[in-house]
Amino acid sequence: MKIAILHEMLIKLWWAEKVVESLLKIFPEADLYTLIYDEKKVWKIFQGSLIQKQCQKLPTQKVYNLTKKQRLCLPFMARSVESLDFSSYDRVIVSSSAFAHGLITKPETKTIIYYHAPARYMWDRTHEHTRDIGLDRWIKGFIFSRLLLKTRQWDYIASQRNDILLANSSNTRSRITKYFRRDSEVLYPPVETKRFAKKLSKQDPKEEWYYIIISALTEFKKLDIAIKAFEEMPDVSLRVIWDGGYRQELEKIASKNIQFTWVQFWDELVALVQWSLGLIFPGEEDFGIVPIEVMAAGKPVFALAKWGLLETVTPGETGDFFKEVNWEDFIENFQKFHKNNNNWLYKSEVCKKQASKFSETEFEKRIKKYVI
Repeated sequence: MKIAILHEMLIKLWWAEKVVESLLKIFPEADLYTLIYDEKKVWKIFQGSLIQKQCQKLPTQKVYNLTKKQRLCLPFMARSVESLDFSSYDRVIVSSSAFAHGLITKPETKTIIYYHAPARYMWDRTHEHTRDIGLDRWIKGFIFSRLLLKTRQWDYIASQRNDILLANSSNTRSRITKYFRRDSEVLYPPVETKRFAKKLSKQDPKEEWYYIIISALTEFKKLDIAIKAFEEMPDVSLRVIWDGGYRQELEKIASKNIQFTWVQFWDELVALVQWSLGLIFPGEEDFGIVPIEVMAAGKPVFALAKWGLLETVTPGETGDFFKEVNWEDFIENFQKFHKNNNNWLYKSEVCKKQASKFSETEFEKRIKKYVI
């Protein structure tokens, strides 16, 4: 059986790319396709020799080679994915957050779409996204809204072509039903629970207790909520790990007890998690791999009681929540969480046991049933 794996963009090493990495481990003979590739940014996991030659000729790749800006590739994404030739394959596994599910195959080729989410900027987060990239005013706003309408129409049609639809959470499944009018099955993404559970030999040189945020620094992640809250709690330290276009805005409102750490990978990231008091997760996620990684290290999670986190965090055992949509109860509930944490309410072994439900082993077992 000949298998292909298609992922939208290999231009960063975030959590969707970990799913692709796992798929390549499970199906080592599969061929890898992508619409945009940047070897300088992903070579540690996805070397250029892995990418099929068809991908080099795609309009999206040519635009990216000239500009290094994926946003300028958006007008060419649909045409690029439809131009890929999968006629020689028996199975195509697609890792999709927007355009990748629009591939065209022969009737006898089975397509399995793994949805990280229906494209948020096309559907439920249109307004936040357009503000974030400055396309919400005057002529730019008008042009973008027309383009968005056509893209939504294409996106819906593309969703009807495929055989098996898998969702990374129950929340994603409900969004697939709402926007695409199709049913799907939940398959939680593979999380490197063993990597985060393995105790590192080195110790924290600063010997400082702190909470962590691990997130792309963008507006819709709602990190400003936590930043402002910790400003009112100067006795509790917070480290913000990762980077993004919203970083400068967050740094402007950060107080002295908040430290920004650049992008971290490998043992450096694991160490920061293991030395922490736990994770602060103020935004909305369809699933959220980071909270699982943190629980795998035996640490609790404090998060917004919404969407995917309700499927993974057990209140009173592996973490707790704040509930108000306007985040007015953040500080009150965090202080309760912090007190419980200091009193060892959230047992390390309980957190690790919860995380094990979302391990790479569980993912491999189930994905094989759909593909083979």
